[in-house]
Amino acid sequence: MKALRLAGASATVPDIEGRVLVHDLGPELRKGTVLGADHLERVRQAREVHLVELEPGDLHEDEAAERLARALSGANMEARPPVQSQVRLVATRRGLLRVKPEVVDAINSVGYVSVFTLMDGQAVEAGEEIAGCKVTPVAVPGSQIKAVESINHKLGPALEVLPFRPLRTFVVVTERLKPKARDMFRAAVTAKLGWYGAEVLAVREVARTPEAVEAAYKEAEAAGAQLVMFAGASAIDPLDPAYAELTRMGGLLLQVGAPMHPGSMLWLGRLGDAAVVGVASCAGFGRSSSLDLLLPFVFAYGRADPKDLLRLGHGGLIESAAGRRFPPYS
Repeated sequence: MKALRLAGASATVPDIEGRVLVHDLGPELRKGTVLGADHLERVRQAREVHLVELEPGDLHEDEAAERLARALSGANMEARPPVQSQVRLVATRRGLLRVKPEVVDAINSVGYVSVFTLMDGQAVEAGEEIAGCKVTPVAVPGSQIKAVESINHKLGPALEVLPFRPLRTFVVVTERLKPKARDMFRAAVTAKLGWYGAEVLAVREVARTPEAVEAAYKEAEAAGAQLVMFAGASAIDPLDPAYAELTRMGGLLLQVGAPMHPGSMLWLGRLGDAAVVGVASCAGFGRSSSLDLLLPFVFAYGRADPKDLLRLGHGGLIESAAGRRFPPYS
């Protein structure tokens, strides 16, 4: 790029044509504009005008930003048209946003380009902005965008949106609920699980006895549940029927306790092909808690994996917001 300084009053069409304005000349003529003959009158009203002339291999900011966005993009997202060298990426469907921080860091280290995203692991809605990218100057050497594209080729897209799976879900409750609390719990279950597209097979309130819990697990298996949600087990009692009957039936208790608050008593298991997710009480469905950070992973991957749970400690101080947002259930 070649930087040029012009005295506005004496500018001619050959002086400005095809060159790029690097500062605003009022709201009607903004930086990044490729000038032509129809801009001459406005240029002549300025005392001094700064331009750049693109040299072979240089890219205008909009073209560079569009290529940058393509290099970033993974599945289930699309780029909006560039505005002032910036392109926004939006989700094309509801799902779990995955961000590769190492790829974002590598791209941001190239120079003259910037990438900024929502947090990894966030549930997003169709049409929601999930990332942006921009080019700092009005033009950049094409080699820098090629460097970004090379990073993408080597490490894969920095972003992807994983669609939620409509898991067949069976809910078991071993907590005694009064009628009003029961209605509130069912409403919360319907809202939260329904947002992910879950098919709620049943909500069973059973006694906290080995026989009742075993029967509930068997009913869930017989119904073909892919996810069993369990409310009411004591996380500090290893003999609670929720755990004892799970393992007695050949299931696995994978994780007890979550690095988040509120909701640190969350627990995970597996029963045959079904994931099992447990909360200490029905209140875990009625407020923002660790469950809300885990469910996007459960419905995106169809699993309750301790690795997904344990990685959420970064940002797990939920009562202080911790930079995270929750799905708009209501």
